[in-house]
Amino acid sequence: MFLNLSILLFFLIFLIFAISKWKIHPFIALVLTAIALGLSLGLGGKETVDVVLKGFSETLRWIAIIIILGAFIGEVLQDTGGAFRISGCIVNGVGEKKLPWAMGFTGYIVSIPVFIDVAYILLQPVTESLSVKSKKPVLYIGLALAAGLAVSHTLIPPTPGPLAVASLLDLDLGKMLLINIVVAIFAMAGGIIYVTKFCKNSWLAYDEKLKKSLQGGIMESPSTQQNDSGNILLDLLPILIPIVLIGAGSFINMDTNNFFTTIFNFITLPLIAVMIGAFIAVFQLKKPNKSNKLNALVEQAILKSALVIMITGAGGALGYVIKETGIQNEIVTVFASFPFLGVLLPFLVAAILTTSTGSITVSLVGSASMLAPMVESLPVSPEIVAALIGCGSFCVFHANSSFFWLLNRLHEVPPKTLYKTFTLQSLVMGLSGLVGVFLLKLFGF
Repeated sequence: MFLNLSILLFFLIFLIFAISKWKIHPFIALVLTAIALGLSLGLGGKETVDVVLKGFSETLRWIAIIIILGAFIGEVLQDTGGAFRISGCIVNGVGEKKLPWAMGFTGYIVSIPVFIDVAYILLQPVTESLSVKSKKPVLYIGLALAAGLAVSHTLIPPTPGPLAVASLLDLDLGKMLLINIVVAIFAMAGGIIYVTKFCKNSWLAYDEKLKKSLQGGIMESPSTQQNDSGNILLDLLPILIPIVLIGAGSFINMDTNNFFTTIFNFITLPLIAVMIGAFIAVFQLKKPNKSNKLNALVEQAILKSALVIMITGAGGALGYVIKETGIQNEIVTVFASFPFLGVLLPFLVAAILTTSTGSITVSLVGSASMLAPMVESLPVSPEIVAALIGCGSFCVFHANSSFFWLLNRLHEVPPKTLYKTFTLQSLVMGLSGLVGVFLLKLFGF
């Protein structure tokens, strides 16, 4: 048992060094690590390759086209000046000092119905324009948004992970929601405060590139952008419509079989919802040469998305190999042997699963599945156990997390920089949520 855990730890350390110190391309490092890990943990040659391919394809099955469509929406918003108008409206509305909090709460709301990766991709053009408009690093804005997105994705139903935890632990969903909303605010606050204190000077080479690309051409003059013929509502529609449709699909359950429900269930699928947003974006392109411009923007979106898609798939393949080896069961078994850990057991189990697998969902479902038989013997209520699992699931995001590589490719952030910012931010968020849990416990929850 301890041998397998040692092998996993060795390969995770190898992965980090391979990418950050030895400068091996992330795609190659992730795929080779996945294959080597599978072989070392006894999956066998053919099965290891099958698992790697399955993990790669399963990760990209639903996200690849969405990434391209989201990138296309971003290209249109940049071409028309819409992203700059939206960012200007936000900066003028909340002020530069409150900008991280505005982005955090935006993420908090958006990620309740919308998967975290999709939400970030949809908001990418606004994030980057806000960076230029406010003269702040793109990581400063992006990680504030990511803090809000992550807490809802991890703690707030009807996101699948928290719902699965509620089902596995047989919880009172209303009480769980009340507790997790408070814990999520603590976790998000910790993440945003970390950003404001430690990421305000996290400048990248990409920031300079962004400044030149957004302030050249159509965005050359902010004053003219605010007074041009663009309409802020029309600018927002390609972003808001997919979010509203996906949200409606999450909250409204239609089981009756008729023409209306068939159409509703179809258009609320994430892929179709984002495609509708892309179609709306097309109508904002202005003549002349609208057809040529459309084709050029589609090609730009595909080219920009290709590397994101490949690395995200490779990260998914590694996570899938770890999941298929069943090593998460061994982790929980080890910790179950130390009952004196008591209240911290759910937090630690989830933290180690997230660090090992890179998947919040695997961490949530795995922890809840294995702690369910012993939940009554723990010194806290089942709802607090769920909150502790959620907090542990933030700790920590690193090279085997698909969102880590999404940030890496979307903003060209070096992995070493992400370790110092995103990885540490996730640890701070987990510990901040833990503070919220202990305060609730003091008040009798």
